[in-house]
Amino acid sequence: MLRAGRRGVKQLVNAASRLMIQGKMSDRRFVRVLFALGWFALATHVRTEPQRPADQFVTVNGVRLHYLDWGGTGDVVVFLPGLGESVHRFDSFAPRFVDSFRVVGFTRRGQEMSGRSAAPFDLHALADDIRGFLDVMSIRRATIVGHSIAGAEMTMFAGLYPSRVDSLVYLDAAYDYARAYELAVAGGLASGESEPEIAAIEHASRVHPDYARITAPALAFFVLYDKPYVGPQMSARAQQQNSLAFRILDESGYKRDQIELFKREVKRGRVVEWHDTNHFFFQDPKHTDETVRLIREFILGR
Repeated sequence: MLRAGRRGVKQLVNAASRLMIQGKMSDRRFVRVLFALGWFALATHVRTEPQRPADQFVTVNGVRLHYLDWGGTGDVVVFLPGLGESVHRFDSFAPRFVDSFRVVGFTRRGQEMSGRSAAPFDLHALADDIRGFLDVMSIRRATIVGHSIAGAEMTMFAGLYPSRVDSLVYLDAAYDYARAYELAVAGGLASGESEPEIAAIEHASRVHPDYARITAPALAFFVLYDKPYVGPQMSARAQQQNSLAFRILDESGYKRDQIELFKREVKRGRVVEWHDTNHFFFQDPKHTDETVRLIREFILGR
């Protein structure tokens, strides 16, 4: 997986698309991007830039974390971005909830404007950062909304600190990343070797989610693909890798298995499936309004 390091057009999805088209991305780096961004839905998302709220910072567990406060009052909703992303990813989405909730979010350690840790850390540490953020912000309980890889730390957090969770919302994030990586290695899509860029959270590709420990209501959105993505001017190598990822992770039934796993093991779980969109469906004009409606109804009706 890659870490986005640019401002402006810095979103991982755009950077990955350019590298694939130009043939400048190695196979190993490519598979990390696939895991981080919904595998092969990389070049389908165009993001508009709304007015950004003020960047703020708090120190949590000895690390300076970047956070945003979109405002509102009432029960708290905390947004967590995907791998390599800033919490600014939600600038056009989070404000849709401020009329009914207090809405905040933070960027995980080691990403974008958040500080780095001197020592290695894993999902337990990331889950403890959620707890620490709530403590610093004087938030007793919250609904946690996470995108992509954030699902791994959300699940860990809900298991470790059940009394701090009102509900969970997974934005194409309720996946067993360990199982996905096993399939990728077996299918020749990944080498099985780690990279420095992901050392901080590679624990996600080693730990199976323990959904049985989740006691709070949980809503999971899954994006399912009917064919591999082929973009304009995409290199033959990138098309080949996309097709391989599609066979290994979609045609194999992996995602369908993930949906059934979530339904079976999450005691108070609910699933929504999308087919005609991409990994950033919550910013897709075709689905934004409906996604907001479903989340609001879920939180208010828990």
